[in-house]
Amino acid sequence: MIKINFSTINEITVVAVKGKLNTSTSPQFEKALQDLISDGVSKVILNMNDLDYISSIGLREILSAGKRLASADGRLIMCQANEIVYDVLSISGFTQMFEYCEMEKDAIARLS
Repeated sequence: MIKINFSTINEITVVAVKGKLNTSTSPQFEKALQDLISDGVSKVILNMNDLDYISSIGLREILSAGKRLASADGRLIMCQANEIVYDVLSISGFTQMFEYCEMEKDAIARLS
């Protein structure tokens, strides 16, 4: 199960993800991000504070969204992952491919 909440702060869209990002939930996550990007959103913060688990398919969806944003001169910043999710991001190289902040407020400052 996954729950995705959106908020907007000064033209920055915060996507807060709760639950598990895996094969079962990735279509919902993919559609949510595709819709945002199609609507012209170019600054996205992916808040992973309540993300319990991420699989390789979840990583693929983040990579796809990041590439789409970059091709539209946008940016994706990830933040607030728990230790397990952060380890997956780090080991898979995502913390080198994308910006990462410990706190959402720091990600907002980078995009402002």
